[in-house]
Amino acid sequence: MNTNIDLQKIAHELDFDIEDVEMLVDVFKETAQESLVKMKEAIKNNNFEDIFTSAHSIKGGAANITLNEISSLAEDIELNARAKNSIDYLEKYNKLENMLSNLNIG
Repeated sequence: MNTNIDLQKIAHELDFDIEDVEMLVDVFKETAQESLVKMKEAIKNNNFEDIFTSAHSIKGGAANITLNEISSLAEDIELNARAKNSIDYLEKYNKLENMLSNLNIG
């Protein structure tokens, strides 16, 4: 499942230059990967606070560049972790990791 990032569309929606959007996407991808590493460790340790924090970071970054599907999934993880719900966090993590690793600029 590839997720194409339409830089023109994002630039138009945010009223930014293409170069600025490219930079934002690069920063998002880097910080999201860091958050994923933290989230995976938190899931292993059943640490709801760190799951929440990692998901919150990804949610906000994705929302800032209008990656709504990623933001929505991260929000789902975030809300469940906040409530300390017993869900399959690893399954949701894997889906989120897959979405992030398949981001393409197109």
